[in-house]
Amino acid sequence: MRVLWLSPANTLFNERGDRAYNGKGWVASLQSAVRTYAPDIELGTAFLSEDCAPAVVQDGVTYFRIKKKNPKGFSKLLHNWTGGKEEDYSAEVLKIASEFRPDIIQVFGCETKLAPAALSVRNIPVTVHIQGILSECIRHFFPPGTAASDMVTAGTFFNEIILRNGYIHLYEDYRRRSASEMECLRRMKYAMGRTAWDRAAVNKYSEAEYFHVDEVLRPIFYRHAASHPLCRSAHAGSLTPGSPVHQGKRIRIASTLSPVPYKGLDLVLKTASALEGKGFDVRWNVAGIGPGSDMEKIFEKKTGVTAEECGVRLLGVMDEESLVKLLLESDIYVHPSYIENSPNSVCEAQILGMPVIAADTGGIPSIVEDRRTGILVPPGDAEATAEAIAALAEDRTKAAETAEAAASAAASRHDREKIVSSLLSVYQLILQESRSAVL
Repeated sequence: MRVLWLSPANTLFNERGDRAYNGKGWVASLQSAVRTYAPDIELGTAFLSEDCAPAVVQDGVTYFRIKKKNPKGFSKLLHNWTGGKEEDYSAEVLKIASEFRPDIIQVFGCETKLAPAALSVRNIPVTVHIQGILSECIRHFFPPGTAASDMVTAGTFFNEIILRNGYIHLYEDYRRRSASEMECLRRMKYAMGRTAWDRAAVNKYSEAEYFHVDEVLRPIFYRHAASHPLCRSAHAGSLTPGSPVHQGKRIRIASTLSPVPYKGLDLVLKTASALEGKGFDVRWNVAGIGPGSDMEKIFEKKTGVTAEECGVRLLGVMDEESLVKLLLESDIYVHPSYIENSPNSVCEAQILGMPVIAADTGGIPSIVEDRRTGILVPPGDAEATAEAIAALAEDRTKAAETAEAAASAAASRHDREKIVSSLLSVYQLILQESRSAVL
């Protein structure tokens, strides 16, 4: 079977200048699993690149680089001011499909720039693997009580108003891309996803046949599975009922967030402040958002809470080894986002054996079973989040039981061989249906 993937980013191809952002992401991890557990699959991967060159075969995978058409310099400024023209990669994808001749095409993300191009391919079945749904995220883009005008501060004025390259522009970009996303969903015959939320979204916006296929995590998290001290102590039976996670009231919290308004940095600040009001000595490390960033300035001004004063440290993008070390040295993982599908950061914390507290939104209830594999709290509720953190911090037994249940559930959910088997079954079903339709 020949399969062509249209990926939003480079996977495992070694490209000049490639920063290998966060270990290349989950699509790269899936590719590695497919090569291990389904070596007979002839896999091609097409992705947007700064270069355009002939196809290259590495480790049994054929890589197709599609040169980006995004504007630069003055053209980018003009694009930001006018909205510009959507990039069209149909000709490039048609050429790749003609050259590679796949039996099936899989698009990762209906909101990505390559998704519309896939619709131009005829006589080859195409399935979209749902990542997020922009049309659903737009409604939560600015947290409750926050508006586009709050994105403009003394420190962000030039970027937001003059360059139009900040969060207001990103919101408008989401709105434009959501129209393309809806057209993609409307015309797709097949979709893959992993949560009740994305299944419902597919049913809402599309008539596509839906298949459940879970995500593969980054390899380093499998190597450190169930290695968090709380999870190990639960296995060893070395728990004292009712004993705190830490002696005294010091609590170490970790979160991994993207620098986007709806990811919940405002809630982190308000929750940290609430915990300090309860007498806790808070050390809350946030990976993914850098110190002094526009996001920090915006929400410190909006909430009136300063990160440094309430124990919040913004660490920026971390390499995967440093991130694993940070998580294993933390007591609790908190995911405060206002909308999500199935954040890998939550799954990664779970498989390590961390107790997780997350907002009850989007697809998160499909990966966090409340009061068993984690704690769900109302989105945006700082007091409820603080109470949940305090409850786990003050009861080591409950925290350890939650951590152990999370590690077990995540290990099963993210079993690489099982996921590849599910993926192959979906491919076979789609091919059978497509051939039957032709006959």
